Amino acid sequence: MRLYLIRHGQTDWNRDLRVMGVGPIPLNEHGRHAVGELARFLARDGIPMIFTSTVDRARESAEILAGTWGAEVREEPDFNESSYERWVGKTYGELAGDPEFDLYTRSPSRSSFSGTEGMADIQRRALAAMRRIVDGAASPGGGYKRAAAVSHSDVIKPVIAHYLGMDLDDMHRLSISNASASVIDFTDAAKPRIRYINLTPWKWRERCGS
Repeated sequence: MRLYLIRHGQTDWNRDLRVMGVGPIPLNEHGRHAVGELARFLARDGIPMIFTSTVDRARESAEILAGTWGAEVREEPDFNESSYERWVGKTYGELAGDPEFDLYTRSPSRSSFSGTEGMADIQRRALAAMRRIVDGAASPGGGYKRAAAVSHSDVIKPVIAHYLGMDLDDMHRLSISNASASVIDFTDAAKPRIRYINLTPWKWRERCGS
């Protein structure tokens, strides 16, 4: 089966480079538009199932996708963003010079950005959710060959790093934009293949003025 990893659309806090955590922050107009463009671009692929983070901005993005695809939406908490706790509400500029934030940017696996989990924990839970989706697709009650997972940058990055064989501390070398899709093909379950990373069709439309 083929799994589409989709990052939620832009919020005002994304635009302002502000840490959100799991707060109830909605998509802004640009975010809703970009997710809509992505939905239309992928519509021909026939994606009947969407598994989404329970965080509001991801859930809102999933509903936009489902509205175009006629897909079923199921919540998957293991795709949720981390809480980031004391960083929430602060901009990256305000966090510059914070030793823990600096460690997060250089070596995320060693950073204590949350009191409940680290980056390796996020990677483990997200990969476990993906295995459940792949196994479910192959089960007698499954029957879907494609599915989407709507999540967050710091969930998608460690997942892709895993399938690329990258060290987790190199995950920030990957760019995962708002309203982007990255695709992993599990046709050969022993050797999943990454088809593409960070597809953003709405960017090309903006550049072309359409």
